Amino acid sequence: MNHIDFKSSDHYNEFKRLARRLTDPGQTDREYFAALYVISGNQQIRERLLPYMDLEAGTIRTSTIIDDNTFDNREFVLAKLIIHLYNHKEWVLPTELISLPEDDYKLAMQAMTLCRNEQFDGVTIPND
Repeated sequence: MNHIDFKSSDHYNEFKRLARRLTDPGQTDREYFAALYVISGNQQIRERLLPYMDLEAGTIRTSTIIDDNTFDNREFVLAKLIIHLYNHKEWVLPTELISLPEDDYKLAMQAMTLCRNEQFDGVTIPND
């Protein structure tokens, strides 16, 4: 069993707000929820990637995200991770993940755990 840890109550509330827009959450793959976890946990990434998302259908148009945007190094790693989690169209090296700031590193590690086909037995939402 695993535990889902949110960075903050704001992260949890943003994730919940975006996930509630799904028309049929039961038909949405865990890969989308893992990507949504990262998107909801980083405001800069969220602002950049929301235009590529159909929140009702639970899809992300990943084909031009990298070409259409100029990212700083941290955002670039997170954007590639989101694409990789969602549809495996980008690669992220372990050294790139290790170099992320602590908050983003934890976000990335938790998102990868969400992609695993396992049950979760708890959710932690910090009281900011």
